[in-house]
Amino acid sequence: MQTSSLQLPPPPKEPRQDHPAFVTARSLLGLTSGISLMDSLIGGLKPDTVAFITGSGIRLQAAERYCIRAQLSQADGGLKDGAFFIDGGNSFDIYLFTELAHRHHLAYNKALERQLLSRAFTIYELRSLIEGSAAVFATRKPKLLVVSEFFSLFNEDVEKGEAKRVVSDIASSISEVSEREQVPILITSANRPEPLVSILEECCNISAEITEDGRRATSRLFKHPWKAPMEVLSEATPTNYNQDTLQTEARLLG
Repeated sequence: MQTSSLQLPPPPKEPRQDHPAFVTARSLLGLTSGISLMDSLIGGLKPDTVAFITGSGIRLQAAERYCIRAQLSQADGGLKDGAFFIDGGNSFDIYLFTELAHRHHLAYNKALERQLLSRAFTIYELRSLIEGSAAVFATRKPKLLVVSEFFSLFNEDVEKGEAKRVVSDIASSISEVSEREQVPILITSANRPEPLVSILEECCNISAEITEDGRRATSRLFKHPWKAPMEVLSEATPTNYNQDTLQTEARLLG
């Protein structure tokens, strides 16, 4: 004789309620460089940011710090993944990168694995890397795009009309990448050659320049989503290059 226990029907399912993911104050700030001079001028890099930064060497230091800090957890103000660094001026400093990884308590070998690096030696290679970046985003899913030393390849050997055409092509591609991938984009350059810079700025919502002369720094903001153009003179002291990961929001905002 077989016996069986009484099976009650399962209770009805509660209606699904989707709760927004918890976000920290740091994540609302966007990705910061940890350099107060830079962060106070342009704020954090957000998913819709396309920032063009020119001037002295601080732009290159900031670029690599953004790459390292992108790998931090969201609680620490990062994006929890690597960056795609398109190097137009052979500017990527592996020694600085590994030092920053150590300072931010990241294993440098793992940090290097997550950092994608491609070098361009002509304006056409630069255009091709940006136009073909969809494959990189599809397979490796970087959370930040850096295009380093953009105008270094546009030398006197490039005819002016051709240079304008290529910059226009690249600006269109950058706009497409920004809309499609929704990741922050940073572009750096030592100089601002006209009229090429005006063509590139069409795809940017932030344009700024920081120059340093001894202990003095001049910060210029040309374009920003919510700040008016301005120029600020300040002391360029070593405290502007704070590489610590854990800082207060007030410190990050300068």
